[in-house]
Amino acid sequence: MITQDLVSFFLFSLLYLTVTIPLVLAYRVTKVINFTVANYITYGAYTAVLLDYYMRSSFGPNSLLLTVRSSFAVTGLIAVLSNLAVFKPLAEMRVKGDVLMIASMGLWIVLKYVLYIVSDIASSAWRTNLVSYSQIHYDDISLLTVRAGLVGVQQSLVVFPLLAVASMFILYLVLSETRVGRAVLAVADNSVLASLSGIAVGRVVSLTWFLTAGLTSLAGVMWTTYSGAITPEVGDSLILQVFTIAFIGGLSSLTRTAAGALLISGVENFGTDLLSTYLGLPTSIKPMLTFTVLLATLIVSPPLGVAGGVPYRFTRGARR
Repeated sequence: MITQDLVSFFLFSLLYLTVTIPLVLAYRVTKVINFTVANYITYGAYTAVLLDYYMRSSFGPNSLLLTVRSSFAVTGLIAVLSNLAVFKPLAEMRVKGDVLMIASMGLWIVLKYVLYIVSDIASSAWRTNLVSYSQIHYDDISLLTVRAGLVGVQQSLVVFPLLAVASMFILYLVLSETRVGRAVLAVADNSVLASLSGIAVGRVVSLTWFLTAGLTSLAGVMWTTYSGAITPEVGDSLILQVFTIAFIGGLSSLTRTAAGALLISGVENFGTDLLSTYLGLPTSIKPMLTFTVLLATLIVSPPLGVAGGVPYRFTRGARR
């Protein structure tokens, strides 16, 4: 049991990091608390599903590399189009952040049911169940594990760290080693000043949508090697944990966000197991534990100091 908890802690820590680091960066640039991050995960997974079915039916090998590239491109394009159709017009009207958040919630539901419709139609046309697809095995990863002498090791133990490291490396490389990355950071710090210095803010925002959504889609590809049933609810099942971690990071600190990923993964895996073992509580209480951490975070240290947080409010009151 302890070994399984450690494995789950390891895998889910990597999964949450792959989603929340791009989410925090996207928020710093776009100022949108974006619920469509759930769609990015799901569309990444379903790009993998469609590719897997096509490759298997064509008797060809299924490649993780091809899947990653395709998921990144498809999901990134969806994010850019969503920005142009929804978020950019609203931002030009100078609406408040809560309106942008509500718009993202509406878009989240629309995109989810668009995927349901597409998967239903494809299931009927191809006479296979795409609404609940089985776990995917990638031929190039199988070849890699055989050559490395890791025969019998489940693919998720290879794919999760591989894609998580690749995601963080790409993000680091873009932000620290390219002019575009420096422009992204400049807009994240102060979009007005960045505009005055000659940076094309609109282009940077579009690039940020594409980059962060593409990286988030890798979490969906990870999920295809772990879950026994891939459905259009994949992203929804992770949304609570993702935003809890982002709020722990204050929607600003990447270091605190990474710590939040470890905390939530630990609470879910070790906390649930301990409560089940010693108090006889059902494992279904896992969401309650995450909500408890979320509520504590919102009370003690709200994201970006919204309402100040408890310590700040007391300090401000004392100054008065």
